[in-house]
Amino acid sequence: MKRVISLLIFLCLSSCNDTKNNVITDFEHLTPRPFGYLIGDEIKHRVIIETIDNAKLNQANLPTQGILNRWLNLNQIHVTEKPITSGFHYEIELIYQVFYAPQAAKMLTIPSVTLTFNQAENALEKIIPAWQFTISPLREIQMRKDEHGEYIRPNASAPFLSSPHAIEKLLISLASFVVSATLLAYFYGYISLPRRRIFKQTYRKLTTLKDNEIEQGFALMHNALNTLNGKPLFYSHTPEFYEKHPQYQTAKKLLDDFFQISTLYFFAGQPVNPKETLQLIKKSCELCAVIERGQR
Repeated sequence: MKRVISLLIFLCLSSCNDTKNNVITDFEHLTPRPFGYLIGDEIKHRVIIETIDNAKLNQANLPTQGILNRWLNLNQIHVTEKPITSGFHYEIELIYQVFYAPQAAKMLTIPSVTLTFNQAENALEKIIPAWQFTISPLREIQMRKDEHGEYIRPNASAPFLSSPHAIEKLLISLASFVVSATLLAYFYGYISLPRRRIFKQTYRKLTTLKDNEIEQGFALMHNALNTLNGKPLFYSHTPEFYEKHPQYQTAKKLLDDFFQISTLYFFAGQPVNPKETLQLIKKSCELCAVIERGQR
């Protein structure tokens, strides 16, 4: 009777264990070649696992980065979790680095890793098996010797970087630096770029006119205002002009007088004092030149 009870208990435990194992529907351990490694090489392992019945990987029990033993480091471990139908899809990437310096070719083993999965109140363990590989020495199979003993090959000099367009790239870099520095200096106010000197040039021409050349004076001043405005400027459009160029509000009184006298002379046919009118034009242009330089 005792034997029957023991057998039943064993069968129940086995059934329980099989149920737990069945929650893992896919397990792949992808490894690189198992030979040809040298000291300092990295070895990448990739594990793919799929579970069902909401069995979830307990990532807290995963190995941590760092030293695993005297010759093996775990440089990186990265886990990707993706929900699937009633379970999860996991991709685990492990990057090891070997620091063993053998005297001859030697077989080494990366230890196994135990993964823990939680399902409700149950816990299931799945083992990533240990993996063997061959590491070779950084020495010749048969050592050469000279009169001083063991032959040691000198370090090779580092090769020069080849760049057939080095001069062109250097000039482009220098030009980009100059342009960037100029723009920064301009935005921070250390330099000011050349401005248009419309009224300065106009005033220089006005100073050469005689008192009887009043029409040339009107033409020069109107042309300067039209150039600044970007289109012909009439007295009725001056409010828009001042909104576009508010700094010229300071010259509004002189400019209003100029437009009024110009209207009387050209459209009303009224005579004006040539000398006083030319002085008004020069004075208006001189003030506009001062504003143009940013001094008012």
